[in-house]
Amino acid sequence: MISLGKKWFGGKDSDGDTDGLADLQLDGMRLGDLVDYDLKTWEVTNRCVYDYDGFPTQEWQLSAGDDVRFLERAEEDGRTEWTLTRSIDIDEIQPDVIAAIGADEDPPDLVHFESRGYKGVESDSGMQFDVGPDGSTREGAGREFVSWSFASEDERVLFLVQWGEQRFRVYEGESVQEYSFTDILPGGER
Repeated sequence: MISLGKKWFGGKDSDGDTDGLADLQLDGMRLGDLVDYDLKTWEVTNRCVYDYDGFPTQEWQLSAGDDVRFLERAEEDGRTEWTLTRSIDIDEIQPDVIAAIGADEDPPDLVHFESRGYKGVESDSGMQFDVGPDGSTREGAGREFVSWSFASEDERVLFLVQWGEQRFRVYEGESVQEYSFTDILPGGER
């Protein structure tokens, strides 16, 4: 009983075990972990790493019921940036970006989604690697991609990603702050 009381009130128990909950951080989430954001509890249902020629970013797929979001963490010049996006249908983007890429190998400089304009910011290419439940990636199992980043005047973001010749995905969202995500709990096997 004394050991349990010490755990609850900040003392160490006799064998020095810790439960590891205090060490859970947003950038350390694994498959099955839970996190609260925007009045919902989200589960990490997938995880991957993008390698942009030696500059890695991490992505967590978060699910709350039928709602799916993608949380991306990137570091640049010592600053950490977080972006939260959702997948949208490429047909919702105007003008027709697939036709533009087929003709010019690049999308237009300005695209529109839900009456909002997004101006092209940068393009890049890299490799995507899935992350397993233990946090490791499989060597040589990456997929090549090309991506284009767009930003609106009100700081919304849109990412267009091309996998192979004709497979495209579009994600729309915003920059978020790490402190907006709370109550990270372990899920699955840890």
